[in-house]
Amino acid sequence: MSPRRVIPLVWLASALLAWQSSTLPRGGDLGREWAAEEWNSTALVMKGKWLREGDSARFRVFYSDAKGRGGSWTVEILSIEGNDVRMRILMPVDGKTRTFSATGRIQSDGRTIRGKSEWCGAAVSCGFKVVADWKPLPQGVAEVTKTQKAPQPTSVLREGIRANPGKLWRVTDLTTPGYHWEGTWIFDSDSVRFAYKEKSSGAKTEGTLELQRFDGAYIRLFNRGAGDTYEGWVQPDGKTLKGTTRNCGADPKCRWEAVIER
Repeated sequence: MSPRRVIPLVWLASALLAWQSSTLPRGGDLGREWAAEEWNSTALVMKGKWLREGDSARFRVFYSDAKGRGGSWTVEILSIEGNDVRMRILMPVDGKTRTFSATGRIQSDGRTIRGKSEWCGAAVSCGFKVVADWKPLPQGVAEVTKTQKAPQPTSVLREGIRANPGKLWRVTDLTTPGYHWEGTWIFDSDSVRFAYKEKSSGAKTEGTLELQRFDGAYIRLFNRGAGDTYEGWVQPDGKTLKGTTRNCGADPKCRWEAVIER
């Protein structure tokens, strides 16, 4: 996706703001160590972990990018209401501590939180994903879907239908919460270039997906910028494909659909 304003990767340690919540979210059941990754563009992906400070609602963030350059700051969990998480970020910048807000949403597994930080602004390829090591709650904070899993789509190959991938697909992508993307996928060997326009705001984004598999009935593509995998199946008409991403979980609204145009 299009590069956006990049936050510097290396921050010197400095005194952070002291803050302690009198009432901890989840009654203090926040776990100890969260696996994490954050991205500001397809060119800037940072991975690492959040380590909880004692029994507080503060986590110390430790990241590094693909070149081994590191960054560290502090995240405070302000509230968890239903599946919505509010956070405050305390970041040393040029010898001063700057404060940013962040929001996230607990996914259907009850442990994964996906969201965005204030510095993302209107950037599309910008956000974070953390996996908490707490025990998922059956109700309340992280509601677990009780509906049965949908049956695996029948392979259209067994019905004698085989799709030719062609070069251009017309796509509707609803896999990013709050966004309704419409656009195209253009196939070029193992690379798939996408160009989207957001239906409501008119915002545009583009980037590249990696084609990992296509057997005429099933397709798998990897979005390296978002760290997510698209999966889909050819429909009986032989030209329509429907699918989800692995980060969609059990959310029925999280899906994508494409029509092979040529």
